[in-house]
Amino acid sequence: MPFLFTCPHCQTSTQVEDCYSGHEGACVTCGKPIKIPEFDVSRAASSQKRSKYGVSKVIGTVLAILIIFSLGFLLIRSGDRVMQRMSNNRGVSESVSNLRKIVAALNAYASDHGTYPPSVMTVGRNKHSWRVLILPYLQENQLYDQYDLEQPWDSETNMAVAYQFPAVFQNQRLPRTDAVQHSDYFLVTGPGTLFPSSGPLSPTDVTDDPGQTLLLVEARSMGNWGSVWTEPIDFKVESLSVKGFNELGGVLENGFAAGTVDGKGHFISKSTDPAVISALFTANGGERLSDDVLD
Repeated sequence: MPFLFTCPHCQTSTQVEDCYSGHEGACVTCGKPIKIPEFDVSRAASSQKRSKYGVSKVIGTVLAILIIFSLGFLLIRSGDRVMQRMSNNRGVSESVSNLRKIVAALNAYASDHGTYPPSVMTVGRNKHSWRVLILPYLQENQLYDQYDLEQPWDSETNMAVAYQFPAVFQNQRLPRTDAVQHSDYFLVTGPGTLFPSSGPLSPTDVTDDPGQTLLLVEARSMGNWGSVWTEPIDFKVESLSVKGFNELGGVLENGFAAGTVDGKGHFISKSTDPAVISALFTANGGERLSDDVLD
């Protein structure tokens, strides 16, 4: 490697290769005799080596930090996805559990009264929801006793009951964006369903497979209209069919929970054929569905 040498006579500086270390001769500028000093080649090489090593070390450290940051980012993303899946799985379990309790109450009511409760019970001019009628079958007798069927559902007395919310009517494991005490679970009424305009059917009236006949569905959009759980409001199968059942769901990701006549809860994917969902709503439609349609 070259070293800087300055002539002691004319003060001219020039780069001298280390191979001339210790040599004598004449200055190329002034011609006077000069002697090239003994350059410390090993020390310079070591310094250069240390410099190169220092640069390599810095580069290596930066690369290591980048790799660690990238791995950390991937782990966070992966962890978020795992947590999201776990949260959704817990949400599905909660909805299925709620639906099984509500279906059991509906079936117990039918056992005592011969049919399922009417989706809307009329007392004089006052209308009331089936949710109120099954309160005793959900061990909510005290709440039922506070409700006055002789008054409108939205009277001051009955609205006081509405604010005492039975947890079973709502998925409590998932975050909510409102404070309204509305239900996540609704009946589907209309022609061919368990709740036609002529009046509710009994479980014994069902000729289709009870395990493939929907009694109750989950939908947050209905509740987000501002209704409270005591309001007599449910879905009409005609309007659902026209809209392709897209109003169902909104509580869980990529689908909705539903309860069947046999007392079980299920998760139904949004990708399910609308024709299959339509067939699940009929009590005596005679449709042939695969055995695993609700597995």
